[in-house]
Amino acid sequence: MAAVYRRPTKTSEIIALEIVRHIVDRDLGPGDRLPLEAEMLTRYRVSRSSLREALRLLEVQGMIAIRPGPGAGTVVGEVLPGNLGRTLTLYLNMMGANYDELLQTWVTTEPVLARLAAQNPDREKSRRLLAPFLTEEGQDNSHELTEGVNFHQVVGELSGNRVLAFVFQAVSLVVAEHLLLTNRSRQMAPKTVHDHTAIARAIVAGHADKAEQLMVEHVRAVVENCRTLWPQQITETVEWR
Repeated sequence: MAAVYRRPTKTSEIIALEIVRHIVDRDLGPGDRLPLEAEMLTRYRVSRSSLREALRLLEVQGMIAIRPGPGAGTVVGEVLPGNLGRTLTLYLNMMGANYDELLQTWVTTEPVLARLAAQNPDREKSRRLLAPFLTEEGQDNSHELTEGVNFHQVVGELSGNRVLAFVFQAVSLVVAEHLLLTNRSRQMAPKTVHDHTAIARAIVAGHADKAEQLMVEHVRAVVENCRTLWPQQITETVEWR
């Protein structure tokens, strides 16, 4: 059972946590400057090597950005699901998990966000964010797969649950970056556009059951296409990228 728990926390990780607390307590946003190194050394009472390791830990996670040269300094980064996705692929790679397992996870998680998005009481927000995907019959809107990724991000935002959206979007982005955008199958595009429009309409109308079912059907169709088009790749271990 001991293997389930985390290893002991290093000094650099404790300092990294203190830096994040500083960001949160002062409500700092992306691009806002953090104290200079000399000030942080005094504040946290640690060695320069421990402080720099803490900063590197946060930089790798995208929490901060370290700018060299003129105007050098440390600024607050953005909280992006893509950064979590990249870390996730490292763990999946070490576990030996394959792309088919990743796709099965996507089938399970994405419909949950669609249901929650349809239950969002802010109908005006739903219409505004989903407007690019609400096409009329016969209207040409063959958006690229990159815009399809945006669709799933919007659904996550409308879910109203930041924890679920962030974690599930990390999975969705790994699927997109490793399989859909890399291979760019044009066969998927027309059905993808059609599916996104149908799901968007159900969400805007507040039809939770329908939105969930349509998302299930949509994601399953994409997964089956992946299995048909790239049978070898989906059996491979997820890469750390």
